[in-house]
Amino acid sequence: MHRSTTVIVSLWCSLSALLILLIDVKTSLGIAGGVPYIIVVLISLKSPHKHFTIAVATFCTILVWVGYLGSPPSGVEMYIAYTNRFLSILAIWVTTVLTLSQRDSVNQLHQERLIHLQSLREAEIQQEKLKILKATMRTVQDITGNFLNNLHFFKLEINRNNTLSPESMKKLDQVTQETTLRLNKLADLDEIREKKMAGDMVGIDYDQPTKDKNTTDA
Repeated sequence: MHRSTTVIVSLWCSLSALLILLIDVKTSLGIAGGVPYIIVVLISLKSPHKHFTIAVATFCTILVWVGYLGSPPSGVEMYIAYTNRFLSILAIWVTTVLTLSQRDSVNQLHQERLIHLQSLREAEIQQEKLKILKATMRTVQDITGNFLNNLHFFKLEINRNNTLSPESMKKLDQVTQETTLRLNKLADLDEIREKKMAGDMVGIDYDQPTKDKNTTDA
């Protein structure tokens, strides 16, 4: 894309420079006929390449002297004609340096802005990941906390009877399976949904209905 842009800009610069040269050679000496070449320099800024604008400015400098050699003579003293040509060249190069410097500054500011926006985006992503991690840990703590509370009752029964009754054994197995099931649901979530927990804390809603793969494939 940059190459095609440079080709188009080169064409416009060539046509503009040729037109200005034709006007310059038809104009008598004593007139700063090289100043319009500033337009060519400004057109060259459409190219993303810095060296292209410098090359155009150099080419325009040569055309200023070509125009001087091809201009019809006049009654103006030679030092005035030389002065006008030097002023035209000075104007071309001052414009070249200032515009390139300004474009570099604009590009630098643009890059800094992109870097800043990227940093903000990364910070938002990290903050969101941390939020999800905290919510996940709270949910895990809630599941394991309930499991440990149930174990406390079984411990009391063991301390009292030195064993667990068949009913308690069955209930312990059920509590263990339920805890495992909840942790597996939490690990197999396809999307994150938050839910309010005790103490206004935020956790993960792991009781979402799972998507049926067969239905999705159909």
